[in-house]
Amino acid sequence: MQRFLNLCAAHPWWVLSLLLLFTLLAGRQLPNVEVQISAEELLVMDDPERAYYSEISRRFGDEKVVLLFLEDENLLGLKKLKVLKQVISELEKQSFVERVESLFSIPHLKSKDGYLDKEPYLATLPASPEAAAKLLKEAQQDPFIKQVLLSSDNRVMAVAIILRKGVGGSDDLTVTATIDQVTQPLASLYEEVFNIGYPFVRSAISEQIQEEQGKLFPLAIGTLLIALFLLLRQLVDVLTPVLTAGVSIIWMLGLMGITGIPLNVITSIVPVLLIVVGSTEDIHLLSEFRQGQRRGLETQAALSHMSLKMGRTVLLTFITTYMGFLSVGISKIEVLWQFGILASTGLLFNFVVTISLIPALLSITGKWQLDGKSRLVRNSGSTLADRYWQWLHSNRWGTLAVLGVCTLVAALGIPGIQVNHSTTDSLGQGSEVQRQVASVNSQLAGLETFSIIVDSGIQDTFLKVRYLEEIVEIEKFITSQGFARSTTSFTNYLSMLNRAFQELPLPQLPLSDDEINELMIFLDYSHVKAYVSEDYSSARILVRHDISSTRELQHFVDSLNLFFAQNLDPGLEAHITGSSVLTLSATDAMIEGQLHSITLLLLVFILIISILFTDLRVGLLAALPNAFPVVVLFGVMGYGEIPLNIGTAMAAAIAIGIAVDDTMHFMLRYNQELKTTKSQSRAMLTTIQNEARPVFATSIALIAGFLTFTLSDFQPIAQFGMLSALVIASALIADFVITPLAISTLRLVSLWDMLSSHLRQQVIPKSVLFKGMKPWQIRRFILSSTVLDFSAGRAVFCRGDESNELYLVMSGAVEVVVPGGRGGTEDLVVDQFGAGEVFGDVAVLVNQSRLTNAIAMVPTSLLVVHRDALQNTTFLHPIIAGRLFLNLATDVSRRWVVFVERLRQDELQEKRPSGKDNE
Repeated sequence: MQRFLNLCAAHPWWVLSLLLLFTLLAGRQLPNVEVQISAEELLVMDDPERAYYSEISRRFGDEKVVLLFLEDENLLGLKKLKVLKQVISELEKQSFVERVESLFSIPHLKSKDGYLDKEPYLATLPASPEAAAKLLKEAQQDPFIKQVLLSSDNRVMAVAIILRKGVGGSDDLTVTATIDQVTQPLASLYEEVFNIGYPFVRSAISEQIQEEQGKLFPLAIGTLLIALFLLLRQLVDVLTPVLTAGVSIIWMLGLMGITGIPLNVITSIVPVLLIVVGSTEDIHLLSEFRQGQRRGLETQAALSHMSLKMGRTVLLTFITTYMGFLSVGISKIEVLWQFGILASTGLLFNFVVTISLIPALLSITGKWQLDGKSRLVRNSGSTLADRYWQWLHSNRWGTLAVLGVCTLVAALGIPGIQVNHSTTDSLGQGSEVQRQVASVNSQLAGLETFSIIVDSGIQDTFLKVRYLEEIVEIEKFITSQGFARSTTSFTNYLSMLNRAFQELPLPQLPLSDDEINELMIFLDYSHVKAYVSEDYSSARILVRHDISSTRELQHFVDSLNLFFAQNLDPGLEAHITGSSVLTLSATDAMIEGQLHSITLLLLVFILIISILFTDLRVGLLAALPNAFPVVVLFGVMGYGEIPLNIGTAMAAAIAIGIAVDDTMHFMLRYNQELKTTKSQSRAMLTTIQNEARPVFATSIALIAGFLTFTLSDFQPIAQFGMLSALVIASALIADFVITPLAISTLRLVSLWDMLSSHLRQQVIPKSVLFKGMKPWQIRRFILSSTVLDFSAGRAVFCRGDESNELYLVMSGAVEVVVPGGRGGTEDLVVDQFGAGEVFGDVAVLVNQSRLTNAIAMVPTSLLVVHRDALQNTTFLHPIIAGRLFLNLATDVSRRWVVFVERLRQDELQEKRPSGKDNE
């Protein structure tokens, strides 16, 4: 990364030209970006229940309905009905309309002169208020009308406009505009008239998305500019993050245009999010560059300083933030999956633009300094950091106790979290569409539906009273529990038909199978195909409800399933399905995805830190300041009754992915400072002094940016912004309290870091122990070792000592001798070892006590490898161990050959006659 930053700084015009070229190419795709809202986006992908629901929809039909809502004290006024009839006639002519159901079309089953009369309720318009009242009273006895097309107080009447198959989200604007235009004449006749249905909800959301892009986008840019100006006071530094965000947004929108991923309630926030989040690494790079300039470095030297200090850090922090965004895509919900992929890719684009544009831009404009901060301000900042660290260190236990209490209080609120997962809830409480939905839910049975499919697998099952009574019992149970205000089924139609034939005062199910067979002669299957299969082996109960709470709906479904288990005939099976029930699976997936996202993110962070500092304990300790904001977030959601929805489900993973960046900056800076000072307290003070400004700058900018989302009219997005700002603020507190106290107790510097450059580059790679090994393999093995220093004449080990270590000479020299090896009169020198050579290995490998003495001949530094480290390497890194033992075997063999040859030469020398004897 350091090389890449320096390369971009060395060739700024080439970098700027390439970025401009890619931006122009991406910009050509902008016209292809679409706004699309779909209820299916909120459901679980590859959910088996969706396949079952599709099969039921194919069998019984899946009608897409728009309701024409009419409210008035005098619903059936003659003038009103005449105009309404004309409007319905005009609606039926529209190409997107399958049919229109109303009191003008629903058959009023009755017996007339011994014949079955199927004329609609309003086949003849009532000529008087008395006739109208009588007609409404009769309609209230029809379950297909009561609470469905007519309110119980006779103040509201609905007209159901059934859309043709194939009419989808792309037709919403045409459908809504045409229906509004056709029904316009009714506005002056009724107290309230409006059209409502999912095409209208989706159209309203699409319009709001476009409006909010025009509102939040400039607001986010303005907020970021103000925050950067107040914190950085450099014109180039203020404009650069906006420029990098703008380029990455164009690239991201270009990708959407190419791939066809649409803008929806969730993906529409990605451009604004890139402005907010994309500034973080820019600030750290720019801050380090300016810090180099304040030390007197020229532009190129300051760029090199920036690359050296921040190269590795920005790469690692990008990885954690990227994982935070990508982890949202773990969710099986389509819209969250789209967001995770899109936002993480946009963040990748932003990272590429940042690390290429900033060094190139600073290479050209870095000398333009418009610093608004005086030396007095900088000095006072250092003094403030010094005082803060002294206070924090002296009051660490009390501070941690306060944070512990806050964490416990927040944790107690977590059980209060509720889940809400609804398309209409995406709209603000004050929106007109939301008000209209509320009116339908309160005056009629509600817009939400689900189906109960009762199946026997045997033909003509539901032409028998015994099994029809099972359906009646299910409907009675639903009514008695107050779950829904309308249930319709095949039994309702048969009851209406039976009433008409027998001229009964109220609808009643036939008492025998024979009566049913007689009624079937007059039954038109097209009227009941939505409620019973053609072979009468399956029946459907359509349940209309106004339940918006996921918890209440789940209780509803659980109660029904329990009723089926305890009361349903063994020959029948009941299955609950429907769009509102599918949201329950989505709810479970949302909760599961939330837990997986946070867990994955923290594990990745722990893994990165543990690998960096070769200690799992360090990784676990570093996770503490990032677990604190998660607990605070969920606690606030529980206490504040903020539900888990498609917006708030993203807050924890994204915000934590961003928050861990500052923790990593702290730890990496602390690691660098420890290399230059032996005082952990001093290293932490320097870390706070250097990181305070960029960490505060990024956090304040992020908090301000996220707070712009609270101005959204979409409730989940507003809640997402508020909670994300809360997490960043909590993480800021944790980073300046928990992080310093936690990591200042550790020396986050490894043995490899402490070795001199000469040893790492010259002695170690050329050692016989590491012959043929790659640098990372050498480093991996070195990290399990220690270094000891010995003065001249000091014994490294003596004969009879336990042999637990082998030694690599880093500097100096060691002599190994056999005490009394020459007839007990003098020591026998086995060998002498210099820099890069290994000794003490034979006894370690055979687990035998030392047979020799090892003495430092001069001041000597030794790398000590314990037997346990060898065993761990063998178990955990067999490839490294294999090469290591081959090198040891080769070296031992070489030394023994040399030693034996030397003994042979000594024997020959002793046997050779002296010159005096020859004479």
